[in-house]
Amino acid sequence: MFTRPDTRFYKAAGLLLIAAAAFVIATLVLGGGPAEAETVEPVAAGTSTATLVIQNVINGLAFGVLLALAAVGLSLIFGTTGLSNFAHGEQVTFGALLTFFLSTNEQVTIPLVPGSFTIGLPLWLAAIIAVIVSGFTGWLQDKMLWGPLRKRRVAVLQQMVVSIGLSLALLNLLQWWMGGTRHRLTNASGGRITFGNFYVGTLTLMSVVIAAIALAGVALFLLKTRLGRATRAISDNPALAAASGIRVDSIIRLVWVMSAALAGLGGILLALFDNGAGFDSGARILLLMFAAVTLGGLGQAFGALVGALVVGVVSEVSTVVIAPDMRYASALAILIIVLLVRPQGILGRKERVG
Repeated sequence: MFTRPDTRFYKAAGLLLIAAAAFVIATLVLGGGPAEAETVEPVAAGTSTATLVIQNVINGLAFGVLLALAAVGLSLIFGTTGLSNFAHGEQVTFGALLTFFLSTNEQVTIPLVPGSFTIGLPLWLAAIIAVIVSGFTGWLQDKMLWGPLRKRRVAVLQQMVVSIGLSLALLNLLQWWMGGTRHRLTNASGGRITFGNFYVGTLTLMSVVIAAIALAGVALFLLKTRLGRATRAISDNPALAAASGIRVDSIIRLVWVMSAALAGLGGILLALFDNGAGFDSGARILLLMFAAVTLGGLGQAFGALVGALVVGVVSEVSTVVIAPDMRYASALAILIIVLLVRPQGILGRKERVG
């Protein structure tokens, strides 16, 4: 299922370019003026609709890359186990909140532990520790929960219900730990880089570069390493992979570690992009992550990137003509439209049924 992009990719890309062009043109025609956008940087009054659309495309591409980093773990897990993990959003939240916990100069507490204290690590060091700890939580989940469920041959549907329960439990645990307020990882504005009438925030650009490097690392892992090829083999046919001598359970555990670490890193970068994170930040974008994975093709790691870029651009550009609170609905509407044309997703393959 994790295959190299081929002619299907270029055909799908052409279809998406046509759809995106039609969407942008419709936005330019219908947009009488900019909506009160919920952007990181406010747009100057009197900005033309065309300028606003292009600026939102830039914002959407940035958001799409960061969303892809958070969503690729979902695709890896589905590809190797068939499980739709509804607790993945909390993994995204955990990375951001743990980074805040380790780096803030405010007093912090741990539930059931008396007293408060300050850690105050540099942000970069706190982020590295948070990613490592996030990866460990992935190992712990598979060791204590998902591995035993697989050994007992629990059906994927039942495992999905377990993931929903785990999501609710973790959501309440995160609220108990960090409260219901949003937390900013840094108070520095970071400034912004302007080019003509357009701009990109320095923190946003830094986040996108880090995310792009991480995504490139995942691609190289899947295409160029023995473990990556084993991961793709398990995704294609677990029984045949096991018969070939591949230790399926070990590879799946590695996938869980990678998925959790990537989700944690995605949560950190999304918190920098969105100027903060709350206990429900991951849960709020969980449907967008599922949309990106489904749009790109279930189980397709490269498809998750393409799907996330589409979701990011559509959700941001749509704020020109609809209220910002409805922007995610527009992305889900595009998902429905594309799947009506291509049910297997952008990079998915048609499969014989029956």
